Amino acid sequence: MKAEKRTEKLKDVRAESLVPGVVYGKGIEPTPIKIDYKDFVKTYQQYGMSMTFDMTLDGKKHKVYFKEVQVDPIRHNRVLHFDVQKISATDKITAEIPLVIENREKIEAKGLVVEQIFDSVETEFPAGSGISNFTLDVEGLEGNDALRISDLDLPEGFKPQHDPEEIIVSISFPQEEEEPEETLEGEEEEMEVEAIKQKADDEEEEGDDEEK
Repeated sequence: MKAEKRTEKLKDVRAESLVPGVVYGKGIEPTPIKIDYKDFVKTYQQYGMSMTFDMTLDGKKHKVYFKEVQVDPIRHNRVLHFDVQKISATDKITAEIPLVIENREKIEAKGLVVEQIFDSVETEFPAGSGISNFTLDVEGLEGNDALRISDLDLPEGFKPQHDPEEIIVSISFPQEEEEPEETLEGEEEEMEVEAIKQKADDEEEEGDDEEK
């Protein structure tokens, strides 16, 4: 990805089909930058938030990864700003790695419910060894089964920042909707009479208290 230093206002950068951002980290001062929108989209789709890549700035290459990406809250496909962090080869990265569930449809075809507790897993890993996602295969699971953090197939050096026993995916039976209890018309009238009577008794007691 090729970046240029930015001096213009944010709105002027966006008007030129460029994406404003900032780079910071080891051996570099926080620097406002801008890149071509298409270049940004291509790089982001390839590396996501958990993989490192080379960024060129002022003719020098820097090993970086996307630390934060801000999108338009209304137009979700429009990127407003991004942060990239420079790292060294010996650094460790902590990032949210997306979680992909495989064969969900086979479980749901049995009439069971697949509940995904985590969309991503916060994980620490060595720089340069990031992966695009974790995958969990739920084929063969039955009702009341569950997969936990400890069930993840982790590459060497990857350490999830969660309790190993935390549940990621659970399989359950569909809940039957309880029908509301029917109240007979006579019972409703009786309840209403009791309520009126109770209110009258309360008012009478209040009146006696005032006379005293």
